[in-house]
Amino acid sequence: MKTKTGLLLAVILLLSSCKQDNWIDWKLQNEMWLTKNAKKENVNLSPSGSGLQYTILYEGNPYDAKPSQSATVAIDYEGKLINGVVFEEGSATLSVANLVEGFREGLSFMHVGGDAVFYIPAALGYGSEATGTEGSSSYIPPYSTLIFEVHLSSIIEN
Repeated sequence: MKTKTGLLLAVILLLSSCKQDNWIDWKLQNEMWLTKNAKKENVNLSPSGSGLQYTILYEGNPYDAKPSQSATVAIDYEGKLINGVVFEEGSATLSVANLVEGFREGLSFMHVGGDAVFYIPAALGYGSEATGTEGSSSYIPPYSTLIFEVHLSSIIEN
């Protein structure tokens, strides 16, 4: 009985360490991807030094306000991982304060009607935490860079 219990524990430890190794590999892939992406001509680095990268595809109306951190915004968006897997897309009305830090910061560069892509490092996204159910289309692994294509339709309340 002790042998079976010991064997079972060894298998569990082995499997969990393999999974941890996979996340470490994924983390490194994401970090390398961001380093390479930052060198692209059309990619901007946030002046805050946070690590956020972004591309403004269309400025929108420069006379319109930019959303504040307490704003409610209407957006169209697509979120994907560095491997191209789309984890979420659609239209939504959201409180900026409830978004991940990198998304909030990215919105601060946008005017109404604008289009942008945010490249959000894990530290400004979900960090070492996974979200969603593994195997589902909405699953985001730990240490993931989040890539969001965003259209800012309107600022409902600033």
